[in-house]
Amino acid sequence: MTTMGGYHLRPSATVLRLREEFPDFLICELHDGRGLPSYVATRTQNGGDGRPELIERGCGEELRRALNTLGGGQV
Repeated sequence: MTTMGGYHLRPSATVLRLREEFPDFLICELHDGRGLPSYVATRTQNGGDGRPELIERGCGEELRRALNTLGGGQV
């Protein structure tokens, strides 16, 4: 897989599934210097207070649970 500074240019299957499930979020997978993943999501539109929302978790399933809690999934 091609990488650039910890960012995969071709999204993993996990990221593609999350993007499909949560279309109101921009989702990516980042890696630290040791190669450990971090899944990051931000809303495509700001929340009610006008500030962007950023959610970061260590695995795709943790991010899925957090986004479900926010009600971000498809109905």
